[in-house]
Amino acid sequence: MADFVRALRAVKLWAGDPSLEMLYRRTGVATSTLSDALNPQRRRLPSLELVRSLVLACGANAVQAAQWERAWRSAKGRDSRFGAPRPVAASRPLPPTQELTPRQLPSDVSGFTGRANALVALAGIRRDAPATVITGTAGVGKTALAVHWAHQIAAHYPDGQLYLDLRGRAIDPALTATEALSVLLQSLGVPGDRVPLDLHLQMGLYRSVLADRRVLVVLDNVLDAAHVRPLLPSGHSCHALVTSRDSLAGLVVRDGAARISLDTLSLVESVELLSVQLGQDRVEAEREGAEGLVELCAHLPLALRIAAANLAARPVQSLAGMVAELGGVDLLARLQVVGDPESAVAAAFELSYHSLSPEAQRLFRFLGVMPGPEPSREAAAVLLGRELSAPVPELDELLAAHLLAEPKPGRFRSHDLLALYAKQLAGTEPKEASESALHRLLSWYLLSLDAANRIIRPNCWVVFPDEFPLTGSPQVFSGPHDARAWLTAEHTNLVTAIVHASEHGPAPFAWHLAHALRGNFYPHRLDGGALAASQAGLRAAEAHDHPLGRGMCHISLGFAAWDLGDLNAVLEELNSAKIQFERIGYQRGLAAAWNDSAEVCARSGRMREAFLHASAALGFHTDYAPSRVVHHANLAEILRIQGDYLASKQHAEESLGLAAQNGTPQTEAVAKLEAGLTHLAMGEMEAAETLLSQGRAAAELVGSQNNLYDALSAMAVLSVRAGRVADALHWIEPLHDLLDLGVPGFAPEDLAETAIVETYLAANRLDRALDFGAAALARRVAAGHGLTVMRLRVALGRVHAAAGDPGTARLLWEAVLPHTIEESLPERTDVEGLLATLEHCA
Repeated sequence: MADFVRALRAVKLWAGDPSLEMLYRRTGVATSTLSDALNPQRRRLPSLELVRSLVLACGANAVQAAQWERAWRSAKGRDSRFGAPRPVAASRPLPPTQELTPRQLPSDVSGFTGRANALVALAGIRRDAPATVITGTAGVGKTALAVHWAHQIAAHYPDGQLYLDLRGRAIDPALTATEALSVLLQSLGVPGDRVPLDLHLQMGLYRSVLADRRVLVVLDNVLDAAHVRPLLPSGHSCHALVTSRDSLAGLVVRDGAARISLDTLSLVESVELLSVQLGQDRVEAEREGAEGLVELCAHLPLALRIAAANLAARPVQSLAGMVAELGGVDLLARLQVVGDPESAVAAAFELSYHSLSPEAQRLFRFLGVMPGPEPSREAAAVLLGRELSAPVPELDELLAAHLLAEPKPGRFRSHDLLALYAKQLAGTEPKEASESALHRLLSWYLLSLDAANRIIRPNCWVVFPDEFPLTGSPQVFSGPHDARAWLTAEHTNLVTAIVHASEHGPAPFAWHLAHALRGNFYPHRLDGGALAASQAGLRAAEAHDHPLGRGMCHISLGFAAWDLGDLNAVLEELNSAKIQFERIGYQRGLAAAWNDSAEVCARSGRMREAFLHASAALGFHTDYAPSRVVHHANLAEILRIQGDYLASKQHAEESLGLAAQNGTPQTEAVAKLEAGLTHLAMGEMEAAETLLSQGRAAAELVGSQNNLYDALSAMAVLSVRAGRVADALHWIEPLHDLLDLGVPGFAPEDLAETAIVETYLAANRLDRALDFGAAALARRVAAGHGLTVMRLRVALGRVHAAAGDPGTARLLWEAVLPHTIEESLPERTDVEGLLATLEHCA
């Protein structure tokens, strides 16, 4: 009896010692029954059907299976109940291993598809490399690719192909190097009683046996580099193909292994995989449903194959119906094959998670607490409660385990299913711990937004909550470019955090973060994030009837509407903000809302109304100097446009003084550019040029494209007025680039397009002036920018007159005259003079 069972165990070893789970998948026999059948201490023979299933699952052919059946019947006849037991070895159920060339590769994956780039990379690996490592996250298809590639190159290794599952990430204990070498040596024909017990002796024998052979060794599911290094063949004619969820960097660095890292599938590859599994007709008939299922499965091959298997078992179920089912329940719990829970996506993730150190597990859970999709190294430190500059080696451990990817330096991400798994694990964290981690993260966001705004847009002040103290310290920025880069990188995280705080709390963070982010809306104006963040903040503030929060979020919605060009909506939001701020007498908020209303009116060309709003803004007390710099500069601009140059100069000087005392490069740029334009309007060219040059330098220093836009426009206007046409042409070149990028000016008055038309007119490039000016005029009319429309019509009229088209010039000038009269603008005198000149010439 014992000899027969030992022979069965030897067959399992010869087959690469597949795990009981793998044998269960091949035979359908429960793992407990298989384990009992292979127990040398058992007292009865396993059933014939079990023996037949087991040896076939281990690679026996029909002839060999028949030999095993005769051996079983012979052993049955010699059972102790019928006669004295005799050794079964003489019946030779399988030929001696010395006579066999091992062909242990599992069957190629049915319907293997995709991975074209990976296959090209595999084909390009040097034959003399000791090993090829295929790494990637759980369920990404490492084993499938390795087995598929092994079958492709098997002919290059005529002396055999070994396959061994090392169970590095499995429910069963991982094979030790000693156990693995014993299996490999016996698979190569070394009798079991001749396999040394010492690891180093095993390694020496293994290398000796392979020295003159051409053998491919596939080592699947490796734990780490130390786990697999003793199993690498040393002969140049042999090659190891290794798969692991670990990065196995040590094999690459020390052993010269080549490495390929697998990512999830592309959309095309994912849909192709579904087509192979379900049939192309079924998938093509529901292309939208297929793409929805692919997104839900995060393009992960294991998840896609599970979903396809379940769909194949339900031929009347539509793909869209499956998407609806999966989307409405615990997605990870549903992504498993019925009757085979060990094949589930969650089970694969769990094995990777439990292999981590306790601290790395803690970080992974805290990443599930984080609302956004892409943590930074600093965010990880904050979640763990460390200083921003502290090392976070746990990130390296998560990267090595392929539970995180690093798409950009210092930025980390998981695919959607892993992110969902992390969120589920976060639910197991004590509530106090997870809430504290989230509070630290949101505090860091708000403190860092304040630090960034103070550098690049200080008038976008930040208010901190009264409801609770913030914790930690802000991100440290080396300068404006660093601050802008952080804002760009964190934008999606910030918007997601605002929505999360609005829906799940702490609610005050929703309105404070939405308000703090308002100055960074423009670069992302078309992605919906600005509106989503502002509306989420407002919902939270309205739910708590928090006047400050409601007012701040109306301000943010005004910024979002401004960036989208809806000036009427801007005024509506600002008026709503005023109502909320008046409820609590919030002076700084009222000053900001009235100032912003003045800017909208000025952009629209309603200068009388703009003056009233700007004057009201300065009537509210605020000790925040950057805001007062901008408020005085805006009133100076409005007064200059109205022709009150002395009053304009007074407020420009107030703005300059405040900027010099308490300002920043950004507010300095605002103050000096407005002061320079005021001197230019007064005909004081030298003072104007000095101030405008200083304003341009400040704009370049702060790295603000908005302020640079204003500076280049002003320098072009100055150069035209001074008769320096070449200089004007020089300034409008980069101004064209900013216009092409869609960059707006910071100041309410927008001189750019008028400056370009006047420059082309001065350079006698009339065709270019007409082409550019007509397109610009159409855009500004559609946007409702009345002030710019008026000035463009005046400038274009001059171009048409110079081109010999007085009729069109007259139409343009007559169109603007009523506006100049209604608003008492100094352009009225110019336009009336131009029309009179036409009459005289006629």
